[in-house]
Parts: sequence; C-alpha cells; structure tokens
Amino acid sequence: MIVKIHSRGKGVGTGPVEYLLGKNRDREQAVLLSGDPDQTIALIDSLDFKTKYTSGTLSFEEKDIPAEQKQSIMDSLESHLMAGLDRSQYDILWVQHQDKDRLELNFVIPNVELTTGKRINPYFDRIDRARNDAWQEITNHDYGLSDPNSPDKKRLFRFNNDLPKDKLEAKQIIHRTLLDEVDKNEIANRADIIKSLESKGVEVSRQTKNSISIKLPGEARAIRFNGEMYEQSFKSGAGVREEIEAELSQYRQEREQRVRKARNVYQQAHQSKCEYHRERYKPKRREVSNVVKREYQRIRKEAEQRTATHQPDTHNGNHNRNADPDNSNPFAAKIQHPQLVDRVKKHDRFRERASRNNKATGTELRATTNGISDTINRLAESVKRYAESAYLAYQLRRRQLEQRRANNESTRIKFGR
Repeated sequence: MIVKIHSRGKGVGTGPVEYLLGKNRDREQAVLLSGDPDQTIALIDSLDFKTKYTSGTLSFEEKDIPAEQKQSIMDSLESHLMAGLDRSQYDILWVQHQDKDRLELNFVIPNVELTTGKRINPYFDRIDRARNDAWQEITNHDYGLSDPNSPDKKRLFRFNNDLPKDKLEAKQIIHRTLLDEVDKNEIANRADIIKSLESKGVEVSRQTKNSISIKLPGEARAIRFNGEMYEQSFKSGAGVREEIEAELSQYRQEREQRVRKARNVYQQAHQSKCEYHRERYKPKRREVSNVVKREYQRIRKEAEQRTATHQPDTHNGNHNRNADPDNSNPFAAKIQHPQLVDRVKKHDRFRERASRNNKATGTELRATTNGISDTINRLAESVKRYAESAYLAYQLRRRQLEQRRANNESTRIKFGR
C-alpha cells in the first residue's frame, strides 16, 4: 500500500468530488464509503483560502481487503493526518475505486477546522513527509500488506499512473512490450530500451538519472517513465535475478528493525502534531470568557475606586462638619449676625458643589454600569454563537456516524459478513 497526497487543492468542490464519484454519481466501480459529498462540496466552496482542500489515495496492490481492515486503516489515516483532533472538528469524504484491477481508497478533506473556522493543512510535505512514510511502513507491516519498498516491487510501484485514460493505456502497452523484450533477453540495459523505442518510431525527448520521457506520434506533451527499469543504472541478463533475490532476503531480515525505527519516528512526530493542533484549535468560548472576565474585573475595580473617591459628607448628612471646625453647637455659640450670614453662604456653596459632584458621580456610575452591561451582553452573544456552533458540529457528527453505520452495514451485506 502506498499513500499518495495529491498536489491539487484549488478550485470548486465539485472538481474532486465529481472525479471520485462521477458527474452524476455514476462512476463505474466507485463506492461511497463515508461522508456526505454535498456537504464536502459546500464546505470547500465556502472557503476563501488559497488551497481549499487536501486529497489523496491509499493505493493497494491487493485487489481487495476485508471491510473491517478498510475501516481500521481509514480511521488510522484520519488520526494520522488530523492528529489530536476530534472527528467533529473536520470533514472527510471516502470513496473506493476498483476499476484499475487494484483497490484504491480515495479521500477529500476541506481545509477548515469546523469549530473555529480556521484554516488547517493536513499535510505539509516538508514537515510531514517523514511522519507519513513512517505511517505507511507501520501500516503495511501491521496489516500484512504488500510493501512498495521491497526490491521486487520497485518496478511496479514507481510506475506513475496519474494520466488521462488514453495515455495511460498507451503507457501500459509500451511498458508491457519492453518487459517482454527484457524477459526474452533482447534488452540488457537502458540504452537498449531507448534503441527499442526509437526503432518503433517513438521519440525519447528527455533522459535523467532516474527516468526517461517519450513523445508519442502526433502528441505534443511527453510521457515520463519512472522506475528501476528506466533508471540509468538498469541492467538485465544473467545474475540480475540472483542479485535481486539476495537484496530481497536482506531487506526482509532488516524489516523488524525498520519498523521499530518507524514507530519511534512516528510517535515523536505525531505527538508534536497533536500538541500543535490542540493549541491552534482551542475552542473560542474559552478564549472569549477569559477576555470578558478580565475586562469585567477592570471595569468593576474602576467603578469601586470612583465610588470611594466621591463619598462626600453630604451623603451622610454631615455637611456642617466643615462649617463648624471646632465641632461646637452653632445654636449655643455666640455668633454675631455678619458671621452667621457668611456661614450660611458658605454652607450653600458647599451644598451646590456637593450636588454637582453627586451628579457627575452618578453619570460616571451609569456609564460604568452600561459598560458592564454591554460586556455581559457580548459575553452572552459569544456563548450563544458557540452553542450554535457546537450544535451544528453535533448534528454533523451525528449524520457522519449514521452514514458510517449505514456504509458499514451495506459493506457487511456485500461481503457476506
């Protein structure tokens, strides 16, 4: 089994979905295993990211495997690519193909994390290649699948079939013809391959260390042939089969060691990816509540300070305390008439000033109260939006589970289990 992550990812959602299922959902030998095609299309079309989706294929040499193994491998790949995320946090579509005499499990993932709306990149080659290769090694070993890295598989699995149907058929015919000539000892090396192609009217347009490219008559675009047979170092004839057998024997002896190494590589890289995803896609509700809490505490503290500052004696009916510094009884004191008039005027001015201060304080308190009320309303609105998002995610998860159960049931019926 080989994991192929395609370089495509731009354009509308109908592109990858119609390729997998057919324009009218009628592609021959295409089976919907999991997911909702219309939902996947809608999610892809709703995104404004440069790369809107990630697609890939699990390509098996086996023509078919048991249904429970398929489901287990699919679940494992989801855990691998969407490390650390719950199933409700992403959307994925699985489609099975068997029209090329082998099993293919194809997937499409919209590049969005559903609970936050943030962009997600399931596979970034420069970072994830080692982890992806380790997952492939482990999965092939654990499920007893054909190993594409085995010396006796190199020619088959390095042969790229990602071409239009007519060109693919022409490529397969040419490849089989050359293989027949190798078996008849008519070809001993790559120079003989090039001579054979040119003798049949095929132009060899390019040669590299690991491949050759040809142009068919009437075609402007070249077709590239990869694989051990098309490498510069290729040789055939007596002794080659013995060398391959010896290399294969050593490869098998070292397999357990390679698998242990792959498990260590994968465990460390997978843990790092889990931590990254969990930190990046924390629920919004938790972040908003912390911000609102801090803002509420700040506003409340300011309001308390302002209230404490504006606590004049007039609130307690003690405004005469400043008017009578010696704290004596004004009615018992011997005060002349001019002094009494001045004291009354002073008292009136103090009352007016206290009244103005009370009005200003009341305005500030009302403004503070309104600010707190607005903050609480924003908090309530945030909680409401989160609840709606959580409900939609729950509905999506429930539909996915129902679809998966239905697919599993149809698969069990199909395979007689």
